[in-house]
Amino acid sequence: MLIHSGDMLIVQTIDGDAVISATIDGETSNFMPVETTEVYTGETEVTPTDETQTLYTAGLKVPENIIVKPIPSNYGKVSYNGSYIFIE
Repeated sequence: MLIHSGDMLIVQTIDGDAVISATIDGETSNFMPVETTEVYTGETEVTPTDETQTLYTAGLKVPENIIVKPIPSNYGKVSYNGSYIFIE
């Protein structure tokens, strides 16, 4: 007859690393604080034209809204193709 007596200890070890991450969803843009006391003194109302217009406001404080007016209803666009003048 075979008799066994005693204690048995079962140990399981888990080894590794845990990583906690967070995801932030959204949009970013460049932010440039204006740290000047210089004030824009140029035009604040403009009417669109066929040419590029630049309001030089970079780095300046603009004290009021800039308004872009609509093209007046009585404006006709005139173009020339070398032979004919077109008025739209």
